Amino acid sequence: MIQLSSLMWAAALFFGILGYLRGWNRELVATAGITLAAFAIFQFDSILRGTIFLLLPREQVFLIQMGVFLAVAYFVYQADELAGASRRNDNNLQSGFLGAIAGALNGYLIVGTLWYFLDINEYPLTQLITAPAPGSPSASAIGLMPLVLIGGGAGGTGDLLAVMVVALLFFVLVMN
Repeated sequence: MIQLSSLMWAAALFFGILGYLRGWNRELVATAGITLAAFAIFQFDSILRGTIFLLLPREQVFLIQMGVFLAVAYFVYQADELAGASRRNDNNLQSGFLGAIAGALNGYLIVGTLWYFLDINEYPLTQLITAPAPGSPSASAIGLMPLVLIGGGAGGTGDLLAVMVVALLFFVLVMN
């Protein structure tokens, strides 16, 4: 059985490699978009669950959240490719390593947010994914999911997440 925490860190490693290839400018734009999408879904979750998602089963709520989030992440990553730049053009090692760090952060944010959606919907895909067993590495890593760590969890206010969104957007606008 694959641990969800291992999957999250493996995705961070994979996205780190992609970030090295893409460069830090493109990865930072992707980080801002992914963080903004996670923030929006996090902030409006209680409103959506209390109105629109009220009559839907947990499986559909999870699939809708996952679909919206992955669609935003996909379009954020494709924005530069649509403009004609898919790899970094410089041979600057510093740009590659900064891109690897930002890419690893993106992988952590994407897979960690999907894990958060699984967790708040009580692991609705029980045929494929089960809740972490008590005492397992994934059970002890639940507090490391991005929306729990920087958003405060399902009952959190998301203040740190909001500050992160504003800082990233400011940095992206100033640097690009």
